[in-house]
Amino acid sequence: MPEGLQCVKKTAVITGWDFSTGGVKCLAFDTEGHVLAEVRLPTDIWFGDSPATGIRELNVMQLEGQAYASVRAIAAELTRLGRIKDWVAGGISATHHTSARIDALGNQVRRAICWNDATLAEYHAKGLARLGGQERVQELIGGPWAIRYGLSHLVKDEVHLSPADWRRTRRIAAHGVLAAGYLTGNFDVCSVSVGASSGIMDLRTNKWRREMLDALENEEYRRLAWKQLPKIIDHYTPVGPLSEAVAIQAGLPPRVRPLIFPTSDDQQAGLVGGGAVDAGQVAVILGNSAVVNSSSKERPQRGQLDVMRLNWGPYLWMRCYNNGAQFLDQVVGPKPDWAALEQAARNVPPGCNGVLVLPFVNPEPSLGVSQKDAQLRWIPRMPEEMGHRFRAALEAIAYLIALAIAEHEDAGQKITRITVSGGIARSNLMCEILATVLNRPLLRLESEEGPALGAAVTALAAMESYLRKQKGIRKKFTVADAVAVMVRFRGTVEPNPAWTENYRQGLARFREELARLRG
Repeated sequence: MPEGLQCVKKTAVITGWDFSTGGVKCLAFDTEGHVLAEVRLPTDIWFGDSPATGIRELNVMQLEGQAYASVRAIAAELTRLGRIKDWVAGGISATHHTSARIDALGNQVRRAICWNDATLAEYHAKGLARLGGQERVQELIGGPWAIRYGLSHLVKDEVHLSPADWRRTRRIAAHGVLAAGYLTGNFDVCSVSVGASSGIMDLRTNKWRREMLDALENEEYRRLAWKQLPKIIDHYTPVGPLSEAVAIQAGLPPRVRPLIFPTSDDQQAGLVGGGAVDAGQVAVILGNSAVVNSSSKERPQRGQLDVMRLNWGPYLWMRCYNNGAQFLDQVVGPKPDWAALEQAARNVPPGCNGVLVLPFVNPEPSLGVSQKDAQLRWIPRMPEEMGHRFRAALEAIAYLIALAIAEHEDAGQKITRITVSGGIARSNLMCEILATVLNRPLLRLESEEGPALGAAVTALAAMESYLRKQKGIRKKFTVADAVAVMVRFRGTVEPNPAWTENYRQGLARFREELARLRG
């Protein structure tokens, strides 16, 4: 039986921020998970001279502006609703595999290198060789060091960042550290989730592992990097209240200073927003990236899944694909008529009359698809009808998810439930295709804002626990308890038996074409 709230009032408002490289959202939730207000802001990514460079970087000054603007806007909405005095806490989801450097004033030393920056592979390879390979990394931190992790950024900095910029750096700051810092003024702490996204934290102890900095060749840079890492804190410990400067600028009443709690990687937030916090529960998030996450008390027994540590203790098993909505957008174009596309695609038979698409508009390292191999390839050729293209694209995403589900099972996960959320999951057809490809029922979330909801859920768990500790209440309130309070489901999607054989053959063919692409 889930534990109920004792200290946080039922009238409380909890905000969840979703700082992604595609945009920023701030949603205000009541304690039953209903959205009261929302704010959406754009993000501009720097591509160097052109997108072909593979560079993906985020200006930290833009992030600072997004943090301030989101507070102003959500405060105005809550004031209009008469709920501003109920705002007590906030949680943040961010792409922790995106990180920057800031000086003592919180100003940018170097833009944040994004999680999907395609220039990192060569630096990751250099650093990995200096350490002695992934087996040595497993010994040191209990998990893999993936290309997109923050340590790869430091190896790149060794080549491209000046000694003066290395020395004036105060903090190596992940996306979430920056967002929380601009909201509270505190850049000196980070969550376990941030550490787990760096490739520098030992997943077994939740402490920085200095030996991982041997990926750097320069001894001075190793020493500086060690000093520039923030302190890892417990997720029940607030980063701080909303700063006076931000609160006054937003017109908050004097006693309204919501507590901001340690941040979630967007994968952790998506897992929580998907209601998948117990072992065997899997959350599929179909957003800009396509992600399959699960929670476990143990690390994977085998395989190459990414492994991270959740703020509250368990391990996060993850397979994240670069090619989610970014691939789909290239197929359907800007601002399509989604309802018309859905109807047209439903009139196409499963398997699209033999049409298959390889969805790699971006490299996919976890599948061995490199930058030079990445391509959107139609087999045998691109169909003229948009309905055919749309259905084939949905099927390709479903096949990617099926590969990831198989990886989780091969690694030792006993799957008991799969939930699905994210923008692409708004499509009824997508959910039916995915359920059939997986040959499993899917539980659909009522909220399509998985990371923002997940951030709010973890903030509620932390706020209730923080208040219980202050009042001497010993009974624990967990993230799973907060999920039971705030996460709501809207029904189950069953596999379509009439499509099963088509998709069994389609998945086998997708595997064959993927193997051919990798040579």
